[in-house]
Amino acid sequence: MRKAALLVLLGAAPAGAQDPSTEAYKLFFKEEIAPEWKTESMSEIRKVMLTGFQRHDVPDAAEWLMTDVLAKGEEGAIVREAVRVLCLYKTPETVARMAEVWERKLRKPWYAKALAALAFGTSKQKEIDEVLAKALKDRDERVVICACRAVGQGKKLAFRADLEKLVSHKHPLVRGAEMRALGELGGEESLPLIFKAFCGDASHRARYDAWIALRKLTLLELPCDPSQWAEFWQKRAGEVPEGEANPWGTSFPKFARNVGPASRFFGIPVLGDRICFVIDVSLDMANPFTVDIKAEREKPAEERIPNFFNVKTRWDLAIANVKECLDGLPEDVEFAVVFFSHEHTVWPDGGKFTKNRETARKQLIQHMEELKVGGSTAMFEGFRAGWGLLKDGNEDVNFDKGCDTILFVTDGRPTDGELKNRPDRLRDDAWRVAVPRALRIHAVGVHYHEYELLKALAKETGGLYVHAQQAGDTTEPQDLDFWPAKKKAFEEARKAKKGQ
Repeated sequence: MRKAALLVLLGAAPAGAQDPSTEAYKLFFKEEIAPEWKTESMSEIRKVMLTGFQRHDVPDAAEWLMTDVLAKGEEGAIVREAVRVLCLYKTPETVARMAEVWERKLRKPWYAKALAALAFGTSKQKEIDEVLAKALKDRDERVVICACRAVGQGKKLAFRADLEKLVSHKHPLVRGAEMRALGELGGEESLPLIFKAFCGDASHRARYDAWIALRKLTLLELPCDPSQWAEFWQKRAGEVPEGEANPWGTSFPKFARNVGPASRFFGIPVLGDRICFVIDVSLDMANPFTVDIKAEREKPAEERIPNFFNVKTRWDLAIANVKECLDGLPEDVEFAVVFFSHEHTVWPDGGKFTKNRETARKQLIQHMEELKVGGSTAMFEGFRAGWGLLKDGNEDVNFDKGCDTILFVTDGRPTDGELKNRPDRLRDDAWRVAVPRALRIHAVGVHYHEYELLKALAKETGGLYVHAQQAGDTTEPQDLDFWPAKKKAFEEARKAKKGQ
């Protein structure tokens, strides 16, 4: 621990080629950090070692970060810290070395390339931009997904044309990542392309991502339904002065046959190709859930608790929302369910996705109504089963067959299993798995739950968080930035309550 503490102190010093502290750090890295890393087994100390780098631009350390940390697929917390540290390397010498390493020295190519691309998004150096351009053309979809995310978050406008070329990419998650990145870049140049994907992409998930991009670019709260955007488009086209080209395109695209509105799950708009429900069935889910019947009747139909007059417990609430979600999804969507308490089970048996046919929906709801809830909360194991619905549970196998959206429901915190009482570790591991695969997590918390964990899981993966409120609950109900009108109403109600 003495050396770990010294690393933090060294990390606080300013960077500079002639800075004695930096020169001392270079020597310290060579003689102390790299050798000790290989023998150290405690992840917390390893994380402190990485934190100590701060802004010391040491080329050997940058190379080591990529080849000995990212390339080996370390634990989530270490990976996140390594990516953060890579973001801090700014000198041309170090950036050039990072670009070289990305090309030729990686031991686990796709993983390290993908995570390095995320870090490169914040860099302005020419060498890194050249690497990102290659990453957008990489043969591994996960590298391309992370490169898209980096381009969008880094607001790298020069890559707009490179992104637009991905519209014909064979993988729907890449096309979706492209849509999100174009939305982040801003401007109207890509609107015709995004509208075309929104109305006609063969992938439900890619169309959902195109919708997110449209919301961001137009600042409109219109739902994920092309028919409602078509009406607005006609109005918008009519406002373009005569003789000027409509920046939104010459005409509104035709709808593909499988195009329709998103479904909803606890109010969250849901649309994807392969959806996995990960649902808490621990003992507390049998507790009562209070519903104000009169208030629910007065709400618009789309805002009511589904089957509200029969919801008596938290488990009833989960069943009602699963049913509503599946009933609203197209039949070609595939789904599976993971139920977790102190152990987990997968439905259907065998851990394979099933088409959203009426028979499958009825069988699932019957199974849930007969299921006995009980036990503690091994949350990490439930998540791992959800994102591991691949061949043999191996995250690196059959990437094309995994879920693209997780709908997560819990009323507690991790109280059992490998990461018992470690929500920070669960968050880190979920980030490590989800981000390179564009796996979106929508998180729903019922009653008293791990608020910050669920919010982070949703935000970091492009999903939404909702607090399922029972009658009398006054806490903030959801990611209100996604629903500006609701945010305004919530803030006004909060101010009125304070003024009483």
